[in-house]
Amino acid sequence: MSTLRLLTLPPSPHNTKVRLALELKGLDYEPHAFEGFDGRDAIVEASGQPLTPVLIDGDRKVYDSFGIVRYLDANWPEPKLFPTTREGMREVEGWERFALNGVGPVLGMILGQAIAGTDDKATIALADRLLQESAARVEAALAGKQWLVGDTIGAADITVAPFLAPGVLDENHHDAGSFLRFVTDRYRLSPRFPMTRAWVTRVMAHDKSGIWS
Repeated sequence: MSTLRLLTLPPSPHNTKVRLALELKGLDYEPHAFEGFDGRDAIVEASGQPLTPVLIDGDRKVYDSFGIVRYLDANWPEPKLFPTTREGMREVEGWERFALNGVGPVLGMILGQAIAGTDDKATIALADRLLQESAARVEAALAGKQWLVGDTIGAADITVAPFLAPGVLDENHHDAGSFLRFVTDRYRLSPRFPMTRAWVTRVMAHDKSGIWS
């Protein structure tokens, strides 16, 4: 059996999701990390498109984090990450849309500031308001539960938690002046959401990279 390879931009929440899936399934893999948004020839050569993550499994290449997690769950079914009911799948898909269209763009606002080297107070204030609104939705969903969908950690958790993870890190987790420190200094999850903060910590404990945990 060939070793899985993962072409990855490590800090990306979508890439983090795939790492979490691999770790939860106990799969060995070789990470091939890229920094920034240049030098993507190897990614295009492997998959015909420039975005990470890309999973290489022998002759098979799978891109898009949503597709990769489904591929892993179909081919290595234990532990299951997706529900076995239509209702459960609809719940997961709702959280996937939330990651893409809800909390994802909020983190993107801060990442955009970091990439551009700007520090616009109005943008940061708007992002903070939207972040807390996103956290409130997660907090409500976690009432009386440990995980978003079902009784064990699953696809919904590993999809959403990486987008909130920068907001719960200790302020000194990354070096002062670094790109990631810029993000975490301006993206803080309020203590008004203790269940969400604890849930993020539980999920991210499975990510051995240490970037957001």
